[in-house]
Amino acid sequence: MGRKKSRRRGDFGGGKSIDCKGNEEAKSVGIPIGVRSRLTYPLVVDDDDDEDESVVMVIRPRFVFVSSLCAVCSKRSRLFCERCRMVSYCSAKHRTQGLAKHGELCVPLGEIRASIASISRDLDPEEYRVYRLELLARLESRIARPLELWEKEIVLYPRVCRLCRRFSEKEICCADCGMEIFCAEHSDEHKTWCEQFQVYQRFLFLQRNHDDCVAPKIPNVRERMFVASAERSFDELMRKLYGNWSKYYREMDCYTYCTLSHMCTIPLTALYSMQISCPEWESKLEWTVHVVGAEFEFEGVNLRVWEKLFLHFLPNLRRLRLVLIGPELRLPSGVPRELLSTVKVCNACQAAGKTVRVSFKPETLYHEFVSRDEPDLICAFNPGLYRKTGFAGRDTWFETIRVFCGKSVPVAVTSYTADEMLWEIARINSVANVEVLLEPRQNPYASIKPDRNFVTDNSNPLIYKNYHIVVIKGKSVLL
Repeated sequence: MGRKKSRRRGDFGGGKSIDCKGNEEAKSVGIPIGVRSRLTYPLVVDDDDDEDESVVMVIRPRFVFVSSLCAVCSKRSRLFCERCRMVSYCSAKHRTQGLAKHGELCVPLGEIRASIASISRDLDPEEYRVYRLELLARLESRIARPLELWEKEIVLYPRVCRLCRRFSEKEICCADCGMEIFCAEHSDEHKTWCEQFQVYQRFLFLQRNHDDCVAPKIPNVRERMFVASAERSFDELMRKLYGNWSKYYREMDCYTYCTLSHMCTIPLTALYSMQISCPEWESKLEWTVHVVGAEFEFEGVNLRVWEKLFLHFLPNLRRLRLVLIGPELRLPSGVPRELLSTVKVCNACQAAGKTVRVSFKPETLYHEFVSRDEPDLICAFNPGLYRKTGFAGRDTWFETIRVFCGKSVPVAVTSYTADEMLWEIARINSVANVEVLLEPRQNPYASIKPDRNFVTDNSNPLIYKNYHIVVIKGKSVLL
């Protein structure tokens, strides 16, 4: 939450860029197939069961609003809502359908549009962020109900140039990605992000137009001893691991591949941090990881990947214990906790006596959590430690930082952007004296699934989970 100057966020991993026709060549010479090479691949859903898989909790993706995409089907739009002109559609038919969906908001959205057009250009980026949040509050008050997330996105991400915030239907919508609006003076800035926006647009389109949730197959490979190297990219690792699944790997579409990386980034980042911070990692028989500030939709929903991409890579490790803790960790209702916590390991792991045990501590702050077992590693994935009005408008991170730094065990902290990582480190240093075990850098096992950024959207319109990482160890807590 720095970055090498030679590598923009558009560089999704090692290997040459190849097109669909290059698949056989990629297989023969071992070139990783990156996400951008998968943009034209159709969605392929494989229904084959894997007897080694455990119960998989499926979180159905929500609709994501984008001002330049049809609000019904997520294709590129060409028509505006005739009243508010904040929502757009690909056809007159979808415009009629869409009016019924956002009709309650239409009149106040038109007023908001006029307000943004007249005021926003006189605000600096931070003032503009605060202003949009104020508009949301007014809109909720006007309609007397909480807004859904997609409704909030109409106001948070309006059809304006993100740098100068010109609000005009004459502004340019990129013909290549169909996602970002910009004025003529800022076209060069958009070019640095265009390929990433193409990935995002394709991801949203496939997500929107296929009812079945994608559940990528996780490589079921056992490594004699896997070393998580900073030089090894996610693309290179996936090409190596899929092995017998090479056809599945070669044909995996953009949506599935992004989802795969989103699932894999958690155990791979933990493994990378473990090997950086623990000299005796090869001989460890047990390992306990505390995941701080966890949310079920990210850290808790794909627990099976810990066996495939952590336990399988460490032949001497027998017992992996995960403890997920967070005030916003809420478990699905009606599902027994023991079912959520069960990670069914493969036959080989069972024969070797290997286990993955998971404990949930929902709606719990870390400094309020009492554990009999000290962790070997603490992970805080994209926590936002710098926010002093985080959970329930309170500064709950101060005491949590004091606690995890006071344990004198390695703590891996990730962030979405280089700026956020600087803020995270500054906050930690204000609370404790720490030893830096891994200097801030780009995480080789970050997610490649893009999402929009609101915190620093003027400079980084797209963000990725676990994109930057630092590993520290507390030495003493400041008074």
